[in-house]
Amino acid sequence: MNLGIGFITGIGIIIGIKTYHISKKRGIIQLILALLAPLLIFWWCKKKPNFVFGGTNWEFLIQTAFIDLMFEPWVILLIYIFLISSIIYNIIKLRKIKGGER
Repeated sequence: MNLGIGFITGIGIIIGIKTYHISKKRGIIQLILALLAPLLIFWWCKKKPNFVFGGTNWEFLIQTAFIDLMFEPWVILLIYIFLISSIIYNIIKLRKIKGGER
């Protein structure tokens, strides 16, 4: 899980910096999402010892979201969905600009 979070965060930061040079608003949003998402997930997973749970952090996040129906993991999952969709959208926009289309 840590490798996946680090990979998505790294790509999000790189794409956010490249997007910032073209569109400041989209670049700042991308950078905020890329920095906020891993901080929230690590904050939530630090609460795992307070629950009776012996699985991995990913299983803990999924269980507290889908089975326990807690609010915080849903927010974290939605932020990650927004981050990944923002990365894909900005990559498409950057490729179009690099190719000469606007």
